[in-house]
Amino acid sequence: MLVIDNYIKERKFLEELRSDNFWSTMAPANWWDGWWKNEPRNICEQFISIVWKQFTNLENKIDGFEYWSNMHQSGNGLNWHVDKDEKLSKEKKQTIMPTLGLVYYAVSNNLEGGYLEIANSRDRENIDPNKIERIKPVENRLIMFDPSFPHRVSKITNGIRRAIIVNAWPHKPYTFENSERYP
Repeated sequence: MLVIDNYIKERKFLEELRSDNFWSTMAPANWWDGWWKNEPRNICEQFISIVWKQFTNLENKIDGFEYWSNMHQSGNGLNWHVDKDEKLSKEKKQTIMPTLGLVYYAVSNNLEGGYLEIANSRDRENIDPNKIERIKPVENRLIMFDPSFPHRVSKITNGIRRAIIVNAWPHKPYTFENSERYP
């Protein structure tokens, strides 16, 4: 796992990632083939290009990126789960997971709760609450981790948390076989 605070240095780019316009136009789930095949079409794909070029050499190892946003506020959270090809899981009862994932906190206003919690084992049935990694949602914080480990967002008791989530896939998921947006 990798955690970097104050990740985005360019103020204008950071303001765009935090803007209400960006958050109101983001589709629920998106696919991008990557910078080596297509130029970025939006600010999120620009962000993906910046991050993944810096930390990995993926051009010959993955087919592209799945990305989406999460907006959680007081009373919300997200249960234990693993990131997987959702459509394949639902329709064919098969589980295939991405190679690597990231969470980027763009907005964290008056936040209480909303921690990213990651289990230390892939066993979703026996998660030991004393053996989980808890990462506070801090604005402009980047977290890279293995999304095949169970993870969740703890309940938010106050404030707003906006995060960009990106997964690198070795093969394009079945979810995106007919479209670059889902559902």
